[in-house]
Amino acid sequence: MIRYLISRLLSSLFVLLVLSLLVFSMVRLIPGDPVAAFADPANPDPEALALLRHELGLDRPWYTQYFVWIGGVLRGDFGQAITMPNDISTLLATRLPLSLQLAAMATAWGVVIGVPAGVLAAVRVNRFGDVLVRGSSFVFLATPPFVIATVLILVNSLSLRLPLISAGGSAEGFASRTGTLLLPSLLLGLALAALVARFTRGSLLDTIGQDFVRTARAKGASPSRLVARHALRNALIPVTTIVGIELAGLVGGTVVTEAVFALPGMGSLLINGIRATDYPVIQAAVLVLGTVYVAINLVVDLLYPLIDPRVRVHSR
Repeated sequence: MIRYLISRLLSSLFVLLVLSLLVFSMVRLIPGDPVAAFADPANPDPEALALLRHELGLDRPWYTQYFVWIGGVLRGDFGQAITMPNDISTLLATRLPLSLQLAAMATAWGVVIGVPAGVLAAVRVNRFGDVLVRGSSFVFLATPPFVIATVLILVNSLSLRLPLISAGGSAEGFASRTGTLLLPSLLLGLALAALVARFTRGSLLDTIGQDFVRTARAKGASPSRLVARHALRNALIPVTTIVGIELAGLVGGTVVTEAVFALPGMGSLLINGIRATDYPVIQAAVLVLGTVYVAINLVVDLLYPLIDPRVRVHSR
C-alpha cells in the first residue's frame, strides 16, 4: 500500500507539472493583448502600455515568466489580476469554497439518488422499476441544464421559497450557503444521479452473473444479502470512478448553473478571465481546477483497495 501510494503521488505531481507548463504556454496563444483594456482606443499611449507590460513582467522571456510565476504559486502567491480589482489569491479564496461546496452537495445528491435507483433497476431488470429508472435517467441526461434550472426556480417561487444565492454569497459561511445551494446542487445532482444509476445498473448486472455470486446463491444466501453483501461492493469500483471524475469536473464546469443562479464560483471566474484575456487569472484558475481534479482522482485511486481488497494484490 505504501508503494501504491508513493507511485500515485509521484504520477500526480508529474501531471501537475505538465499542466502548469501547458496552461502557461496555451494562454499566450489566446488572441488579444492583456493590456489592451487599459488603452484608450481613440488615443493609445504606446509608452504607457510598454510601462504596464514591464510592471506585469510580460516583456521578459517566457521561461523567466514561468519560473517567476510557478515560484510564486509554490509560495501561495498567484500574482495580481490585470483586469480585476483584487489579487488572485483573494479571488480564489472567495470563489473556490463555493464551487467545492456546490460540487460536494451535487455529488451527494447524485450518489444518494443514483445508487439506489441503479440497484432497483438491476434487481427488477426488464420490469417496471427498471423501465422507470432507465427512462428517467434518459430524460435527465438529455434535458439541457438551463431547462431543469428554470423548472426548479419556478417550483421554488411557487412553493418551496428557498433563498437563492446573491452575488455576494461566496463570502458567506458554509452553513449559511447550504440552504441557498440546495436548488443549484439538486440541478447538478439530478444529471449525475442519472449517470450513476445507469453505471450502477450495468455494473451490478455484470457482477451478479459472475461465479462467486452464483456460489453464494447456491449456498442459500437471500436475494438482499446477495446484492448488498456480495455483488454491490464489487460493482462499486466503476461507479466510484465515474463519481470521482464527475465531482472533479463539477468544481469548475458549472458555468451554466452559475449563470442561472448568479453564483460567483470558479467557472464564472475562468470565463471572465478568458473574455478579458487576463493571463494571471486564467493560469491560476486552470491550475487550481487541475489540482482539484488530480487530487480527487488520487483519492479515488486510494479508495479502490478499500472497496475491493483484490486491488491490493494486483498493485503489488
